[in-house]
Amino acid sequence: MGRHKNYMDDGDDSSDEESGRINFDITEDDLEDEMAGFAGHTRRRFKNNDSSSDEEGDEDIRAGLGGLGSGRAGLGPTFLPAKQPSERSTPDASPTREKKKDPVKEKVRGRAATSTPPPDPGFASFNKYSKGVAQKMMEKMGWSMGKGLGSGGEGIVNPIETKLRPKGMGLSFRGFDERTEQAKLESKIRRGEDEDEEEDEQETGIKYKGKRRNAWKASADETAATNRKARKPKTVYKTAADILAEVDNHVPLTQQKVLDMTGPGVREISLSEIKRTDSPTLMEVTTRMPELRHNLRLIVDLARGDLENLSREKQKTIMNMTSLQNELNSIKLHLDKEQIQLRKLEQLKEIAKQLETVSKNAMATGAFENGNITALFGEQFDILERDFVDDVKAMNIDSLVISVWAPVLKYKSMHWNVLEDPTWGAHDVRRWKRLLLSNHEDDKERNRSRFKSLQKDLVCTPFETMMNTIWLSKVRGAINNHWDIHDPDPIIQLLEEWQPLLPRFIFENIINQLIIPKLSRAVSDWNPRTDPIMIHTWIHPWFPILRAWRLAELCTSIRHKLSVVLRQWHPSDESALHIISPWKEVWTSEQCEQFILKSILPKLTLVIREEFQVNPRDQNLDPLIWCLAWKNLLSDTILGMLLKNEFFNKWHNVLVQWLSLDMYSINYDQISDWYRWWKQVFIAYGLDSNKIIMQEFRRGLDTMNKALNGEELV
Repeated sequence: MGRHKNYMDDGDDSSDEESGRINFDITEDDLEDEMAGFAGHTRRRFKNNDSSSDEEGDEDIRAGLGGLGSGRAGLGPTFLPAKQPSERSTPDASPTREKKKDPVKEKVRGRAATSTPPPDPGFASFNKYSKGVAQKMMEKMGWSMGKGLGSGGEGIVNPIETKLRPKGMGLSFRGFDERTEQAKLESKIRRGEDEDEEEDEQETGIKYKGKRRNAWKASADETAATNRKARKPKTVYKTAADILAEVDNHVPLTQQKVLDMTGPGVREISLSEIKRTDSPTLMEVTTRMPELRHNLRLIVDLARGDLENLSREKQKTIMNMTSLQNELNSIKLHLDKEQIQLRKLEQLKEIAKQLETVSKNAMATGAFENGNITALFGEQFDILERDFVDDVKAMNIDSLVISVWAPVLKYKSMHWNVLEDPTWGAHDVRRWKRLLLSNHEDDKERNRSRFKSLQKDLVCTPFETMMNTIWLSKVRGAINNHWDIHDPDPIIQLLEEWQPLLPRFIFENIINQLIIPKLSRAVSDWNPRTDPIMIHTWIHPWFPILRAWRLAELCTSIRHKLSVVLRQWHPSDESALHIISPWKEVWTSEQCEQFILKSILPKLTLVIREEFQVNPRDQNLDPLIWCLAWKNLLSDTILGMLLKNEFFNKWHNVLVQWLSLDMYSINYDQISDWYRWWKQVFIAYGLDSNKIIMQEFRRGLDTMNKALNGEELV
């Protein structure tokens, strides 16, 4: 589990070990080893008690875990070699070998100096822009152009080069080489020195003992102790049979005791209960092979990075596969739709041939004279409506239908009397409306921008073209040439029957260009005095189909003509009442009230004021009856104020005069009967609910009570 402690072999008391306990004391050497290991380099020191000083041991240590085998580059940071246990060396130490100058090395140094690379072609070219002060100073100190630095010229010849790392890149990112060309050349030269040393060694026959690498070179004081170390025992490898035999003969060891001193008290635990922490404690670092755990942690990090990359690649591949699968499904659906469309086209081709045959036969046999589309093409139209109703627009099926419909309509319209049979053809159009397209059916989908942008792209459908060129031409001729304006029923029936079937622009064309202009001319020629037909009989039937807003201008013209005629009208002429009464429901309440106040009320006021008199002996009610005849056109307020100002003033004066007679001439029973008779007259005309009229009768009753009580009458 942990490294074997050297201090356990230094003669310490082993009573703890014999009792089954492990000594966890930490030495200063352990701390230095751990600090050197985590810093990423190996401490170069050898103890007198270290072993394995021969070439074989050096090669094993040199390989280490950092190389991961010969011929393979290290992964990330350098892997730290594990501390090898050493045996005690003998107390005898050989004397230190004196250092002498090696003639071979001197020769190598001289060779390295002569192999210094020549200067670059543009060396010191900047001196032409300066006075060359630095060059002159160096020449005074013995340096000359083309030689290296140093007393022997073995230094660098060219200035130190720099290499710019790409922006945002870290150190050694993805194997980026930080060395410049100059550094690479010097490295090659150094490697050439080592090769020369080996060649000189072979030529001179002198073999140098000790380590060639300065990193492992021992100091002079340690050389003697190193020579006295024993040779490292040869590694012996076990076979599978040997391992199985050892397992069979293995004797279970006694379980060691572990003391847990991390808590408030000391307790004894087993090895399996030792907790593994994320950041190892000092005890764990010094006893659980930190170099191995460090190297394993690096391997795990690299493996985790590879797994994450593989996971991302997997996710990307899955997403690509999903996208490709969706695209494949879309292509399959599109292919299926195209195949269905192809089959429909073949079927539609057969139906077109059948329609052509039926049309030719009908032309030859004279079946066109009936003009019954359902009887001629009903069988083929049923198939189209059942199987192709969703593809009418996509496949232009309406063009196919109109191609056989139009000849029949054109032939029949030549003998069609619009005024006698205004609904002809509407039944067939209503029956096959799903096969006949028009632009106004898409108005709800187009919104208001249709009139700004989409209106330019509208093109008449085959059905609209047929109705505009054949049907509308026949209707226009009938309205302009044969229709009597005083008989609106045939045209009204035509429009009511065809309104939900016709394209909107054809319907508006009939109204705005045929009907309303003809109505306007008729109203302009109308004379209320001499025309025997009342105008409302041939204007009012148009309101349900044409709407009031289309006829508003005509109504204004009619009111103006009536106002002119009423200037010479007398209320005794009841014809005005019969002409104006039907317009009460047509005109708005404001229009009607304004017309009454301007043209009718002045005439009624004048006739009551001048021609009506209250006479109990011989009462003439004609002027009052003429006024009460307009009660349905007058509002309660206008009628009440008219009677109050013009009738009840006269009525109250007569009542006061009658009550003012002497007591021998007055007859209260007659007065009471007279009062009740007048009240009954107004009740008979339905004016008992008029507040103003009833208030005037209560005023008369109060006057009668005052007379009975002897009070003064006003």
